[in-house]
Amino acid sequence: MFRPFWLLLYIFVVSAPAGADIYKYVTDDGVLVYSDIPVNKEASLFYQNKQYASRAFDTFKSNIYDNIKKYYPIAKDLAEEYSVDPELVKAIITVESNWYPKAVSSKGAMGLMQLMPLTAKSLAVSDAFDPEENISGGVRYFRMLLDLFKGDLRDSLAAYNAGPTRIKNGGYLPSETKKYIAKILKLYGGEEKFKYVPLERELDSRPIFKIMLDDGTLLFTDTPIVSDGESF
Repeated sequence: MFRPFWLLLYIFVVSAPAGADIYKYVTDDGVLVYSDIPVNKEASLFYQNKQYASRAFDTFKSNIYDNIKKYYPIAKDLAEEYSVDPELVKAIITVESNWYPKAVSSKGAMGLMQLMPLTAKSLAVSDAFDPEENISGGVRYFRMLLDLFKGDLRDSLAAYNAGPTRIKNGGYLPSETKKYIAKILKLYGGEEKFKYVPLERELDSRPIFKIMLDDGTLLFTDTPIVSDGESF
């Protein structure tokens, strides 16, 4: 039997855990969902319980700090392994997922460094929600972009956000990507702080190939899955 929307919302509010805030978001297939937790980065606060708002915010901040304490050492080790400034990786993760390892974007990007499924697969990341695997894949991918764009930090960040094909072809840079770059550079401490350090070894034990797929997507992989794969 059909029930009016506000009746359903009322039932949800009164049955939610005491002090719970309510978030809303739209799934990829257009379904409007309400939840007492922010399921992904696109979830917006719909209803806030004023009595518990301050406590909830403190808990939220505490969780972020705990996650940074837990995952930054992993990010630092991996960044140093691939000659990327750990503070830059820290800024990228902060903007990408705010250190929430289960984050999923509306486009399907996953985990701390928000890897798209195809990117994760090409980097041999079997579990994008595993913090170490995710960061390893994300750092390696960003390292590839730095090399592809010859150490240009802005182009590398733009490619990480909007895809290397668009940047390589000199396409229009979305305003969202411009804001993304600005946020990271602000957290990082400015573009002048960055120093491009070439790797003194191969990125991996196997060569990396860059492949243009039929839909225009630029794919990085260690397997030349098509005959025209160009060694990177």
